[in-house]
Amino acid sequence: MHLLLGFIFYSNFSLAQEVKLSIKVIAPFKTAEGDSLVIIGDQPVWGNWMYPRSKKMEKLNDSTWVQQLSLPKNTKVNFKVTRGSYYREALYNQSGQIPAATSLTLLKDTAITLRPTSWNDIYQRSITGTVRYYHNFSSPLLKYTRNVVVWLPPSYFKQPAKKYPVLYAHDGQNIFDHTNGAGEEWHMDEVADSLMKKGKTDEFIIVGIANTKDRWVEYSGTPEGMNYIKFIATELKPFIDKNFRTLKDKANTAAIGSSMGGLISFYMVWYYPEIFSKAACLSSGFYFDDGHILEKAVKNSSRLNGSKLYLDCGGQDLDKDFLPANEQMNKILSENNAIKLKYQYFPNDKHNEQAWSKRLSIPLVFLFGKTGSFLN
Repeated sequence: MHLLLGFIFYSNFSLAQEVKLSIKVIAPFKTAEGDSLVIIGDQPVWGNWMYPRSKKMEKLNDSTWVQQLSLPKNTKVNFKVTRGSYYREALYNQSGQIPAATSLTLLKDTAITLRPTSWNDIYQRSITGTVRYYHNFSSPLLKYTRNVVVWLPPSYFKQPAKKYPVLYAHDGQNIFDHTNGAGEEWHMDEVADSLMKKGKTDEFIIVGIANTKDRWVEYSGTPEGMNYIKFIATELKPFIDKNFRTLKDKANTAAIGSSMGGLISFYMVWYYPEIFSKAACLSSGFYFDDGHILEKAVKNSSRLNGSKLYLDCGGQDLDKDFLPANEQMNKILSENNAIKLKYQYFPNDKHNEQAWSKRLSIPLVFLFGKTGSFLN
């Protein structure tokens, strides 16, 4: 009897030491239908970091994969989600940086959900040209850090004495690649590279600045918006000028953005005309501006004298609401002959990256086009 009780106690004790780990992965949109998700890690079921030995995850539907296993309590696990190899690892950021392994100590039954934004091989293949990443760029002027990516033109390493104009681009996480998870991007790398190689524009550097949770407040005429553009003018630009071969004068320094990003691009030229003389403002959110830039421009637009400004707007979706304010700004600026202005209306375009990408060559040629270019 005592032996039986001891066996039951020992069995229950052993079972109590096992905990369950449930892993769910919500795959990013750019995952081929025939792909399998494979966890690589430091447990036998994960191949002990040898991916050919790893077990595939169970597919619940087109976007959801799961795996469940039992391990001894207090086990520390380390793993990565892949599509079958280290070259096809999951990314969870907007910069293309390979993340560290997910690390957990299993003190109890644990369920974890992972939401990759892209895959390393897809990300690396999708950017045309050479980029440099600066992660978690911080400033005492800003509430949140942000990633900055610098795109270098085709001749940058071939002509080591050459200096280049610079274009500062807002919403930097979706101008080169679709790591924002929405499946849309500007394709700014491909468009710029093509224009440069065809001789339609001078070569220029692109600095993409990722947005944060404060996007709406930072991209408007609020105190936070003023701090954001001050950060670009007084901290980020000096950093870029120090680390890259740039033409530092205002004639060679421009900004570009869409929606609220178009609005804050306009503000950059308005408040820092000695630094930024060019801006491309696509589908701009003048309609939502807390700084009332339209009223300021009506009173006096002379601070924009000598600047080069591109404005446009679509006619569908949210652009339909934005259109009247954009037309009003165009009318105001058209009355000042000291501003070089280009305004275009695209009646069939919606308010999205696909539309902005489709017409991106127009503002790029307007800002950086060589003399005689067919779009200038």
